[in-house]
Amino acid sequence: MIQRVYTVNEIDELRHVVEERCEFGSCAPTQKGRVSRRSYMPGELEREVEEKVRTHMLAGHVAQDLVNEDMQKQRNDER
Repeated sequence: MIQRVYTVNEIDELRHVVEERCEFGSCAPTQKGRVSRRSYMPGELEREVEEKVRTHMLAGHVAQDLVNEDMQKQRNDER
C-alpha cells in the first residue's frame, strides 16, 4: 500500500466537504441551494466527520474526489 502525505490545507478541505455531505447529503454545488439539514447531538457531527475524514485519508481520497463523485451522482439523478 502506498501512503499519501496530506497537507494541512488538504485535510481542512477534506473535512469541509465531508461535513457538507454529513449535513446536506452532498458536497456538490447545486443551483437549487441547500434545503434540508440533518440535526446532530452536540459533538456527534464532529465525531462523525473526523471518522469519515480518516477513512477517506486511508483510501487516499482528496476533497475534489468527493465533489466529483457527488457531481456525477447529481448528473445521473437529473437524467
